[in-house]
Amino acid sequence: MDELKELYIEPTSHCNLNCVMCLRNSWRNKSAGHMSLTIFDKLIEQIPDSITRIFFGGVGEPLYHSDIMYMIHRAKKTGRTVELITNGTLLNDETISEILDAKLDMLWISLDSMEEESYEYIRSGAQFTSVMSNIQAFNKKRGFFYYGETHPDSLTPRLGIAFVLMKRNLSEYSKLLRNAHSMGLSDIRATHLIPYDKSQLDQICYERIMEAGLYNPAWHHGVRVDMPLMDTRDIHEYDMLQLFSNTTTSFSFMGTPLHRKVDYCRFIHNGVAFVRWDGEVCPCMALLHEQTIYQQNKERYLRPCGFGNINEQSLLKIWEDESYASFRQKVLDFEFSYCTYCGPCDKFKSNEADCFGNTFPTCGACLWAQGVFQCP
Repeated sequence: MDELKELYIEPTSHCNLNCVMCLRNSWRNKSAGHMSLTIFDKLIEQIPDSITRIFFGGVGEPLYHSDIMYMIHRAKKTGRTVELITNGTLLNDETISEILDAKLDMLWISLDSMEEESYEYIRSGAQFTSVMSNIQAFNKKRGFFYYGETHPDSLTPRLGIAFVLMKRNLSEYSKLLRNAHSMGLSDIRATHLIPYDKSQLDQICYERIMEAGLYNPAWHHGVRVDMPLMDTRDIHEYDMLQLFSNTTTSFSFMGTPLHRKVDYCRFIHNGVAFVRWDGEVCPCMALLHEQTIYQQNKERYLRPCGFGNINEQSLLKIWEDESYASFRQKVLDFEFSYCTYCGPCDKFKSNEADCFGNTFPTCGACLWAQGVFQCP
């Protein structure tokens, strides 16, 4: 059933940092703003019964919005699961207390390094020691102590880390995994770098995967390797990486295939809608804002796509509109051209049209739909 189940709300597109991999660095139309309480209240009053999860996030820093605590409180009063992602720099004692008082279900923190120099290069404007201290203070206030008996999953809010993988920070991701329990983490969600600048292309970690189709169940040629469970402490890390370096090999563990979902949009399949700070209703993260990205060594312009604004129509009416419903069905069928496999052409320059005759917005080149990018 095509039902609206999750709502992503962008409280603001402003931020207190200037991260090297941020979409805001590529905007052609640099319009940014905070969601007004008029828009937010109207949205909350329109939420249909089918929605079970509300997520505060987007391009900006949610805690940078002066009324974010009001938003969290009001969202929680609807009875839904409520989550929020932050860069962690604004988690002072007062903010932590307000988050706990609001009974937020899940707090995600963007943390892309466990080393001070690397972190402060990536998250320009932030201080590593300050953010780590904020995490410790958050854990203390919610009752998590490393040497105690309380498990992170039993606490509210749960704590998760969102990590953007780059060649420069791969070793630091391993350090995050080793320290996950001591940091009180319930979840870690890693995604890949989206190059908004050509200079970032040498930092991506997925080029060969896209070229050869590793983890793609439709990729049949090559050796099929079925691995047993093993104690990885006895295996040199480099040797394990060598096993996965052959991108024409398909892997499984005890008969369970290891592969990514392809031609699959989690946002559409899970019934997600995004509401931008200005009230525009968009279908996914990739179509929330105007952006220029670099993919397959080519520049690609992505025009944002909205199907209505809650200032003019109700959320449910926008969701049920024929044009929006038709687009969702098109994405479910995923009969777009094979842009990520056949290589760039003239139509690859934007998401306006593809060589199968599909018109804006086209999704054949979307790496979210190919299991490369993800968000909480």
